[in-house]
Amino acid sequence: MSGLFPRQAITIAPRPYQGEAITALNHHLCTKDNNPCVVIPTGGGKNIIMAWAIQGWKLDHPPFRAIVLAHRQELVAQNSQEMLDCWPDADVGVYSAGLGRKETRQSILYASIDSVYKLGGTLEPFDVVVVDEAHRIPARGEGKYREFLHLARLNNPRLRVVGFTATPYRMGCGPICHRDHILNEVCYEANVGALIHDGYLCRLRSKLGKTQPDLTNVRRNSGGDYITSSLSKAVDKADVVSQAVGEAVAIITAENRKSVVFFCVDVEHCKRVSKELAGYGIEAPYVTANTHQRDRDRIASDFKKGRYRALCNVNVYTEGFNAKQVDCIALLRPTLSKGLYVQMVGRGLRLHPDKQDCLILDYAHCIEQHGPIDCIDAGEVRIAVCEQCGDAFSRAVGKCPHCGWEIPREQIEMEEAAEAEKKLHAARASQASILSGELEELPVHAVTVHRHVKDNMPDSIRVEYRCGLQVVREWVCLEHPGLAGRKAHQWWIKRFGKPVPTVDEAMSNMFLAGMLRDMTESITVAVRGKFKEITAHKLKVSNAIQSA
Repeated sequence: MSGLFPRQAITIAPRPYQGEAITALNHHLCTKDNNPCVVIPTGGGKNIIMAWAIQGWKLDHPPFRAIVLAHRQELVAQNSQEMLDCWPDADVGVYSAGLGRKETRQSILYASIDSVYKLGGTLEPFDVVVVDEAHRIPARGEGKYREFLHLARLNNPRLRVVGFTATPYRMGCGPICHRDHILNEVCYEANVGALIHDGYLCRLRSKLGKTQPDLTNVRRNSGGDYITSSLSKAVDKADVVSQAVGEAVAIITAENRKSVVFFCVDVEHCKRVSKELAGYGIEAPYVTANTHQRDRDRIASDFKKGRYRALCNVNVYTEGFNAKQVDCIALLRPTLSKGLYVQMVGRGLRLHPDKQDCLILDYAHCIEQHGPIDCIDAGEVRIAVCEQCGDAFSRAVGKCPHCGWEIPREQIEMEEAAEAEKKLHAARASQASILSGELEELPVHAVTVHRHVKDNMPDSIRVEYRCGLQVVREWVCLEHPGLAGRKAHQWWIKRFGKPVPTVDEAMSNMFLAGMLRDMTESITVAVRGKFKEITAHKLKVSNAIQSA
């Protein structure tokens, strides 16, 4: 599996991060014995990356066999179609009872885990099992994925597993990749904020609803999230729904939002929200797990065609729902699961020519709980509300990204004092700390390196440090003139001494990432708006300066 992009394989040019993802995945499979995971944000083209990777392996080695597992038939259908769109001659089969297909002879199978989990030992041996929405794999116990893999390994003990997901963590369990799990290591992760900044994903705005449910007495389940029945009692109230929907409709109308998805708690809550919207003249069908597949497909199709302005759902459109025109997400379902939060908000991340941004309306404490989606792993994020346009944003930014309103100095000082008193600090936090982000030392668990290409500039090296759930990046500009080049040379000398190589020479060293991982104990970071800046490195090597 050494091929990257066979010439006859690619029909459209991959985006830079998509090419990096496939390169990193291939490198991992060729140099390590464990099972990697690729993390791509919703809307970032995860399906086509899967298709390109499998296509490259198949063209390099024609006997190659793969199976792509998904937990929902919609994903099975989408993934198989993506492969055929990418490679019309692909030897593709589908095994899904819900889709009425049980094909097994093809060398590239797309299957529903519910349909095949008992068949792993009866199918022809596979070289690779690809798991879509890999965060669905249970962290412990047996489960259908484990049963399938156990049986499949009876036919091929060297079977490799590759995961793809937008959220590499599971509620109550933490990271989905670790030594004792099916997936062991994230080999590549694309950052939501960076993809938005580079124009590959839609810009997001958010507003906190004036109506927020009281969650004080809501009970939690063993996984750590709210118990649905308990949550429903707090959220599915006539006055709460009426106020939230009324406020949402006013904003949707004022901003002329044309395609809105409402996320609800349960079936009755979904019905109530749909009925409330109808009172404002907005037809918004509701879709739940009880909705017949035929009706679900029809409603989704009509929504994508613009026949409905809004859609209400319960846990149906959190994954695998590709409606690029969605320009507004209304969160009426509180959750302590940041994975679920990211999946809900992610429905609005795709680009569409008819929208400039996607507006997130939060009536469920979600943004307060988890922070803006582009700094979901930044720890505690304090939210400010713009007094001019009403948008919500991270207080560390200092001013509203939408209209430019700046947080008054007096307000910052008052919040500093309140925060200091809350934490029982004698002294108030400094103004610089609030605007620039507090420093945090993070232990480094893994390192990857990538060539960074930018028009009209020399290439550089992008180093990515995985610190638990976070990924922090820095750019080493070895061939840049001026200060950037001098800092890069100092960075290299502290780690490896002289001579300082070119980017080509550095990237030709296949052990570079491993060497950096072995020598870097921790990094110190500060949040600068949407991004994290590395302010110091703690190195393990004895001859290194301990603060780079």
